[in-house]
Parts: sequence; structure tokens; C-alpha cells
Amino acid sequence: MTKNIVNTALVLVGAGSLLTGCNFEQPETNCFVQESPSWAVKYDVVDSPKDANGDECTTTAPLVELMGVYKYVNPETGAAQLALRPATLASRAIADTTTTSADQTSLGSLDTEPKDHGFCHANDFAPAFVNVAASDTAAANTIRYEFSNVRVYSAAVAPGTQFTGEVKYTSNGCTSSYVMRAVWPPAPCDTASTEPAENCGVGSGLNPEFAVVCQPTSATGTTGYCVPAGDIPSFK
Repeated sequence: MTKNIVNTALVLVGAGSLLTGCNFEQPETNCFVQESPSWAVKYDVVDSPKDANGDECTTTAPLVELMGVYKYVNPETGAAQLALRPATLASRAIADTTTTSADQTSLGSLDTEPKDHGFCHANDFAPAFVNVAASDTAAANTIRYEFSNVRVYSAAVAPGTQFTGEVKYTSNGCTSSYVMRAVWPPAPCDTASTEPAENCGVGSGLNPEFAVVCQPTSATGTTGYCVPAGDIPSFK
């Protein structure tokens, strides 16, 4: 059933109309999610990586990566679901002959209406993973994401373009946990640039009311993606 949902992409649509007229107060929307193969996601470490024996190790999640985010409807139950597919898994799928796109995608239940302060909660995610075959330079490895407590900001002021949540990441036998903060659209950036459009400012393509910063993809590089500067919702 899960594979059918992910692979056939049955998108849940229709979420009511915004009210117009003399009432200037922005109404709440239903649980809207900006569906896209690419969101920019930043990971802030909560628990440093440890191996199965509880000893410290060195493999961590990316500083920032792209993630596919989709909202589906289960045709058997009518329930809304949220699918997350990290680029780290998708990019390694070519080296994996044992898992499918459904295995590399984490599917969880999603609220149909915002609950608190414009947030729609998503929980009960299945783990997403990929088995990377051994090569001449590296041993076989399983990369695994376990998502929980995901909250999509779906208020009318910015419906479905920011989310946060928790993730446990395992690779090379090292497991670490993070808070993730994500924004759409994914805007490339360069911390060495003084041009606003190249450093998360005007012209970057992002909502100008968003509080965002440039997060390089490596500790020594300058290029990366614009990510939320603070807790979600991250506004100026």
C-alpha cells in the first residue's frame, strides 16, 4: 500500500478559499504543504554521533541538504499523509539494488487542519533508508533517516513553505539526532558574495518576510542554501 501511494503520487488537493471582503484578519487555511522535489533543510545537532556500543564516532548528517516533500491522500482511508525523501538517499539509490523509491521515502500521517498557531502535525513516519553497496574505496553501508514530530507551518501568511521536526540519522554505524528546519523554495547562496540575490536577500526568490541565513554545504566552503535563521516560523 505504501509503495502504491508513493509511486502513483495521489495528491490531496482542495483546501478551501481565502475569505475576502471587509474582514482584514487573515484566516487559517487547511493543512497546505508546498509540494516540491526540493526543499532546503538545515540540521542542528541535538545528540552527537555514537556507535552501537555508545562510543563516539564521526559520521554526521549533512549540514544542509535538499529534500523532496509531498502531501498524499490514502485512497483506502482518505487520510492525509506527508512524504519526505532526503537527497542523501535519492542520490545513492543508483548504488542500491535492494531498496525501492518507497523504501527511500518516509511516509507519515498528516493533520487535515492546523492545530496550534498555524501548525499541522505529522507523525508515525516509517524509516527511510538506502543500502549502499561496497566499492573499492568503501565498505557496504546503510543510511537511515527516522523522522518524528514534524510540524508544517500552514497559516495563511505563509502556507506550507516552512517546517520543522526531529530526525535520527544513521550512517556507517554512527547514530546522531537533530532538529531540522526547512524552507521552500530552495535558494542557492554564497556567504562570500555581497550581492543580496546571492546571499539570501532581495532577489533570492524567497519570501522577503522570512528570516533566513546562508548555510554552506561544507564546513570549509561558502556555497550552500538559504535556511531558516531561527525557530519555525522564522520571520523578520
